[in-house]
Amino acid sequence: MAIVCLLAATATACTLPDKPNRAPAPVGRPSFNGPVTSDKVDGVDPNALFWEMFYRQAQEPVLHTRREYFESPEPAAERSMVRVNDEIHDYRARHHVGASIEHWRGKSRLWGKCVDDVQVDYSLSRGTWGAPKPDHLCRVPSKPFLGDGIIPAGLTADQATTMVNALNKDSWRFLVAERPGLVEVNGATHIRLPVRARVLPDADGYRWDMQHLIWAFKKTGLDIQTYPYHTAGNTAAGADMTYYIDPKTLLPAYMFRQALRPSENGEPQPAAVTRVEYIRPAVFPADPLADTTPWALSWAPDTR
Repeated sequence: MAIVCLLAATATACTLPDKPNRAPAPVGRPSFNGPVTSDKVDGVDPNALFWEMFYRQAQEPVLHTRREYFESPEPAAERSMVRVNDEIHDYRARHHVGASIEHWRGKSRLWGKCVDDVQVDYSLSRGTWGAPKPDHLCRVPSKPFLGDGIIPAGLTADQATTMVNALNKDSWRFLVAERPGLVEVNGATHIRLPVRARVLPDADGYRWDMQHLIWAFKKTGLDIQTYPYHTAGNTAAGADMTYYIDPKTLLPAYMFRQALRPSENGEPQPAAVTRVEYIRPAVFPADPLADTTPWALSWAPDTR
């Protein structure tokens, strides 16, 4: 079961494993007492803030993110080559548009776009779009670059509550937030909130981290094999994350995730890096092919 459950595509067949003896978990989402202001930030419960953000973002009807991914921290820091995935999904109308831009030494190229389940190629020399053609990689289950790999979108309030409560009860201490602070980024004030994803071994010794997101999502009654929600991969070592949150809406603006991997000495080692910018307001375009902008994240690569 351990091998099968690591794959999101087949994880719906898996059940939550027995937990080893741990302290009793909370009943559900901790109560959040806002707002987060400079005179109150030191007294904010970090976990209450994180789950309030999670709860709100999980209900957003349209999700628009730009994501960079690096196999190791070194290329992320050097930023010599960057591929940006720009993805928009309307959960109400069930429409999607997504594209990849490859940046190389300051230059960029638009290859094409997925519009729902068809691929449309772009000719850079002619500046025109080709004819749409069906592509299985454009179908909703094949969109791994949408979102930040942690928080879903498009849920009802009840579904969001169910998922948050499951993560707090069945997977307690998997996601733990640390002390927040107010910082200025790109001329605006944000709440900087570190969050740690840590492994929860089961009674048989299997080490689960991001798999807990899949188990919690299943509690909503939705099918993760067809729903546009793609979790970060289970590394058996967790991840270190930082969220930058809008203090007015309490929605995420940016997320940095440093995946961890097991090592022989028992100390988790840095692995893949993911940077995600949430584009606000998230609006599905009237003409998905109108924008040929060579997108890039507006957040500096060393923001973490």
